[in-house]
Amino acid sequence: MKLQYPLLFVTLLGHQAASANIDIVFDYQYDSSGYFSGTQQNVLNAAAEVFETRLTDSLLGFSSSGSDQFTAKFFNPSNGSAASQSSFSVNANQLIVYVGAYNLGSTVLGEGGPGGYEVSSASQAFIDISTSRGQTGALNTPPTDFGPWGGSLSFNNTTSFYFDNDTTTDESFTGYDFYSVAVHELGHLLGFGTADSYSNNINNGVFTGAAVTALTGQNQPVAGDTYHWQEGLMYGGQETAMTPSIAANTRKRFTELDFAALADIGWQVSAVPEAETWAMLLAGLGLLGWRMRLRAQAA
Repeated sequence: MKLQYPLLFVTLLGHQAASANIDIVFDYQYDSSGYFSGTQQNVLNAAAEVFETRLTDSLLGFSSSGSDQFTAKFFNPSNGSAASQSSFSVNANQLIVYVGAYNLGSTVLGEGGPGGYEVSSASQAFIDISTSRGQTGALNTPPTDFGPWGGSLSFNNTTSFYFDNDTTTDESFTGYDFYSVAVHELGHLLGFGTADSYSNNINNGVFTGAAVTALTGQNQPVAGDTYHWQEGLMYGGQETAMTPSIAANTRKRFTELDFAALADIGWQVSAVPEAETWAMLLAGLGLLGWRMRLRAQAA
């Protein structure tokens, strides 16, 4: 039996997870220009820890072997073309994220999204595990959960990014904050604007998820593309991370409203870590994946 899953694009070295269960493992084999030096990788790892410290899902691993074959499909992060990895395997609780950089145009800062797949197997059990990662709600009709293998992220190598050596503090800077862009694109990879369980919560221009409604007391507006919060949406005194754009010289952290949306997508989100814990610590629809863009905001 063959199963193919369409991926969608939304545009704007592995490391150890800080806590919780999820380990986001970055793979730089497609970074053909060598854009990601130690500094860029360190900031990307800091962005991953935002989610590694809060997401407690148990994702099943799987391994291609014999007649059980999984092909991961995604956009090449260094040029946007279709790419794939055959005989793909992933460990339990890991998300594999391919990373690269190229010229995305004058207004696009980054793009990212979850990968797609093609599965060939006579075993329904292998199909279910590899396509849902053990998140049974992902197999529901309609889906109420999300269990990706990972995906890919691209960043604009012509943008004047600010790379912060200590993302736990906020200070004045010049340029576009790479950390904020990375957090935004990882949000898309985790299903914001891209998962079916996200789309199922959109109705007449608002997000109707139970966790979001419980947090704020009402449904929250989404942008016209429905893949982002409405431009300018605030929570806790700051603009949410998943709006469609960001201004220069600005940092946007992932707010509790953003996390509530992930909970409605199906992720298990832990309580806010204590301060000392933090201190320690589209091209289009096809067989490729979601790719969402974060755009520069006009001054």
